[in-house]
Amino acid sequence: MRTAITGVWSLIACIHISQGVITTSNESRYPSPRVVILGATGVGKSSLANVMVGRDKNYEGTNFRNGCFKVSTGLDSITKQTCADQGYWLGDASKQRFTIIDTPGFGDKLLEEEKTIENLVKTLRDQVKYVHVFIIAFKQTDNRMTNSLRSMISLFEKMFGKKFWDNVILEATHWNHGDDAERIRSESHPPLTQKFWSKEFNRILQREFSLGRDLDSVFIDTYYHNKSPKELEVFSNHSRILWEYALSREPFECKDIEIALTEIRELQNHIDSLVKEEEVKKTIIESLLQQREQLQRSLTQYQVPTPSPQSEFSYCTTNKCYTPTEFALLGLGVAVLGVLLGVLAISCLKQQCLPDEKEEMLERERELARQSRQESSVTELEDSQVHLVDQ
Repeated sequence: MRTAITGVWSLIACIHISQGVITTSNESRYPSPRVVILGATGVGKSSLANVMVGRDKNYEGTNFRNGCFKVSTGLDSITKQTCADQGYWLGDASKQRFTIIDTPGFGDKLLEEEKTIENLVKTLRDQVKYVHVFIIAFKQTDNRMTNSLRSMISLFEKMFGKKFWDNVILEATHWNHGDDAERIRSESHPPLTQKFWSKEFNRILQREFSLGRDLDSVFIDTYYHNKSPKELEVFSNHSRILWEYALSREPFECKDIEIALTEIRELQNHIDSLVKEEEVKKTIIESLLQQREQLQRSLTQYQVPTPSPQSEFSYCTTNKCYTPTEFALLGLGVAVLGVLLGVLAISCLKQQCLPDEKEEMLERERELARQSRQESSVTELEDSQVHLVDQ
């Protein structure tokens, strides 16, 4: 069976879509429904994938390469490539077979994980072809949108597009359904219930990514206590919800999921070009420094004194420097001085070049007095002549 799964990938899948049903020639290799588990490093994706096909939650990845489906308690990602496997749901042979796809974890350094992203894109686009469910797994404690989570989810949206949200379901891992765990969560403020967790995550996703609807959530604890009737019942109920969700989804075609890969490459190429540009500038600086040293040695050899560069303070000590404020005050002073000089010049011209009005009035009065005396003399003379004639 394993040989059939991991055999030669040269078979070309032919997709036919008719009335919402997709039939492919790779159905025997990837039986439907097809479930992809996405999430950050260490969230428990491989453990969930193993439980879904009926394997032990701590399966060590026997017969798989590149850490596929291998569970580890370390902080580093064990799964290095995107891996597909098929099996019966929860290992129950009475149910239909399906495909489970385990993926590497994503952390803060998405640019350094380009090969991981490229492998995910190629596997889904070129081999799996279409997906019914994308499970985005979060830890129970992931109750806020960190930069790492935001970058990871943004990467998924860029890779798959907005339509991929129609096939997404949220999974809260490490959600213990035991009585003690329930008590601890209920005593927090506010109480951390399944309803609160789902509502809070949907609120964050709708704010950050403009989702138009609430996403369904499941709380499958792969480490449930199988001797506890309550935990076994909760596990069965949430597993059934996930299975029914997978059967109800229209398949998502993976033919156009390379946009994010292109953007990451462009960003990385831009970074590489900046690094090269910085190296070129560094080389030029080193060359100029070497030329300066050679010129300095030549000047020293021929005993030519080199003037030391003057600082701004020493230059202004020797040569008068003016600040913009000083220039403005100087201009204002020149303007005031010009006004005063103009007033003095006008006053001087008035005194020296224009006739004095008072002197002119006195001269006119004296002229009128002379004329008056002359007229009086003429009158007296005429009167005396008339008197003589009368005699």
